[in-house]
Amino acid sequence: MAIPRASEFNRTVLEIAAESGEVLTIRQLGEYIPLKLSSLTDEDFQERYPNSGQPIVRNLITFAAGKLKRAGFLDSQERGKFQINQHGINYLKSTSDEISGASLEKIAARLRETEYSDDSEVSEAPDSTTGDEEAINESDLHPLGAIERAHDEIQSNLVDDILDGLKLVSPRRFEQIVVNLLEKMGYGEGRVVGRSGDGGIDGIINQDLLGLEKVYVQAKRWEGNVGTGPIYSFGGSLGAQGASKGVFITTSRFSSNARQVAQDISARGNLIRLIDGQELACLMIRYNVGVVTETTYEIKKLDENFFSDPDEI
Repeated sequence: MAIPRASEFNRTVLEIAAESGEVLTIRQLGEYIPLKLSSLTDEDFQERYPNSGQPIVRNLITFAAGKLKRAGFLDSQERGKFQINQHGINYLKSTSDEISGASLEKIAARLRETEYSDDSEVSEAPDSTTGDEEAINESDLHPLGAIERAHDEIQSNLVDDILDGLKLVSPRRFEQIVVNLLEKMGYGEGRVVGRSGDGGIDGIINQDLLGLEKVYVQAKRWEGNVGTGPIYSFGGSLGAQGASKGVFITTSRFSSNARQVAQDISARGNLIRLIDGQELACLMIRYNVGVVTETTYEIKKLDENFFSDPDEI
């Protein structure tokens, strides 16, 4: 029996979460799946990807939960645990179609756009793409395009996992992670200095051996948008230190007004670079901070020169 399309898992996972109403782990979601997708056999549940050896059905459940979370339909206070919210309940009521990955990507993109405003209400308007449309889109992809799309989906789930992980560490450990990241990025040697009375400075990066050029760092975990107040305070701390460069890093987001304040302060000489949670996680992936390589795929192509007749060259 063929394993159902990913779009079928999207709706099934959301329906399971709605019927339960409780916080569910990936394992618990998997236990409910056979009740909703009766076509799945025991052999299907045992089937694994040839290279990584990971179970296919479990991965589809995990990816579905991640996409539904990014679309704003599931809440996740802890890594690997999900609970439906009112947005998810309303969406289920609005359509009986399969919930395609394409429609969830659009909704997630719209959610990210609203997060940068000071009034970040999520639209309830359904944006449904049927499973048939998703299948057509997938079939139109070149194999390399399909690989890239799958890679992007894996990266998106990893970003969520990283942000969930950062919420679990102590404030001091978070500051150390941020300093380590900036070191890996090549900005210089850093140290954590955050303490009571630090004036909003959590770390310092020395960009030269004598410490004449410094980058001052503020690293804060936040719930909701970071507003203008913390940015003004950070700018004041830079001025008090006689500093010209600062990086403000958060696990959440910056409001549009906060970003404008950072631009205004930078225009007056104290350069402030804002890094939100999404960019922070992407940088950690890029510079291998807190992540490890699980599987590597090598894509080969024909060597045209090898098969060329030397007499025709």
